[in-house]
Amino acid sequence: MNEWSVRDNIKVKLVSPEDAVSLYDQIEKTRPQLAKFMPWGDTMRSVEDERDFLEYCQNRMKDKKLWITSVMIDGRPVGMIDLHNIDLDNSHAEIGYWLGGEYQGNGVMTDCLKCVIEIGFGEMKLHKIKLLAEVVNIASNAVAKRAGFELEGLLKDEIYSEGEFHDANLYGLIN
Repeated sequence: MNEWSVRDNIKVKLVSPEDAVSLYDQIEKTRPQLAKFMPWGDTMRSVEDERDFLEYCQNRMKDKKLWITSVMIDGRPVGMIDLHNIDLDNSHAEIGYWLGGEYQGNGVMTDCLKCVIEIGFGEMKLHKIKLLAEVVNIASNAVAKRAGFELEGLLKDEIYSEGEFHDANLYGLIN
């Protein structure tokens, strides 16, 4: 399966280089916020950069180390959500996500996260999913909690963004 329904007008679908133009448009519109919390926020500088990244992702998916989707609203890619650092031997993975600013604040990412959790536990047979969120990223921490993740600890200087290291909350969810 390449596409999963989240709500009537929202889906997650496996990434495609065809998503690059729309995703890059959302990166441009949301760059200050993305750059604050995402290490790649300042370095993604063109549609071609995004297309190259999506092709890289497709290759990593073949290795079963990454499973990544575009968040689709009304048929348009507006963000991404993925399972990465997949360890099938130990049945766990980490989850990450971002969403264009104009689509935030409506529960879209919480619903997408719940959908991907179901895929991870159901289709991929994972036992545990981990999520890292910078301590100061209130929205991302709230999404994790709304989706049922439990705070497992604080990781000091775990995420590098905006030219410095930041503390991150480590969340976990066990099937």
